[in-house]
Amino acid sequence: MKGEPSVAPSGGDLPATMSSAMSSLTRYHDYLWSKVHPWLGSRVMEIGVGYGQYSRRILAEGRRLLACDIDEGHLRELKQAADTPMLATLRLDLESPEEARAAAESFRPDSIVLLNVLEHIGPHEKALAFLRTVAVPGARLILIVPALPVLFNSLDKEAGHHRRYRLGSLRRVATSAGWNEARSRYINLPGVPGWLLAGWLSRGSPSGTSLNAPSTNGLLSLYDRLFVGIARMTDPVAAKIGGLSALMVAVNGIMEEAAEPVESAGGMAEAALPEGLEQARSADS
Repeated sequence: MKGEPSVAPSGGDLPATMSSAMSSLTRYHDYLWSKVHPWLGSRVMEIGVGYGQYSRRILAEGRRLLACDIDEGHLRELKQAADTPMLATLRLDLESPEEARAAAESFRPDSIVLLNVLEHIGPHEKALAFLRTVAVPGARLILIVPALPVLFNSLDKEAGHHRRYRLGSLRRVATSAGWNEARSRYINLPGVPGWLLAGWLSRGSPSGTSLNAPSTNGLLSLYDRLFVGIARMTDPVAAKIGGLSALMVAVNGIMEEAAEPVESAGGMAEAALPEGLEQARSADS
């Protein structure tokens, strides 16, 4: 993506719930970013940074970022890769989040992003309710989750997924947590047959690790090269029919302007990061 810092993962382990091929995908990450980007404000709270593919995009646009993860190692690697005072990090376990409440509230996020994270959380309604209470009024919640329970297979189990979602079930958990739905749709219809095929092929993987089986990694690379463009073209048709993932945007409080995409990231305030949050700075500063 143009403007993204040319910083690769620093060589540490990828998250255990992720195929190693994910770090080399480019079109796929650009595709998901295109779904999230229009909804972001100036103060973004990202839950589950992984190896920082989206974190670096957020920072490259001059947005302040509170990067949250349960794994402190991922946060350290992001701080080393992204040398900027616009970044703050916070260890956050959404299954037991109260310890992080004060720091999250002081950041005052106007956008909260969870990309393929909610399915890992057992008490998902409780987690979304917590996020609503730390967000400012009018803040947007942007969710991408695995879709369609019928697709649940061994790869989901290995990845630590508790569930896959229908649009209806995603709406219910978000609204029960106090969020107001603004938009929801299915995306990535071409990914469905590939997911089923990867699950079937990985059963005979000599690696014993389905997510990192050669067949899974090969299919991911093939999808990235050939099928992301098809996903973009078919998304308008797939929106209410089905897809490998579901996208939801919800609002904390009154909808009105918050229910519409943000046109530009320009003109964002340069407020200081709140006290108590850890800022990434250069080693010699």
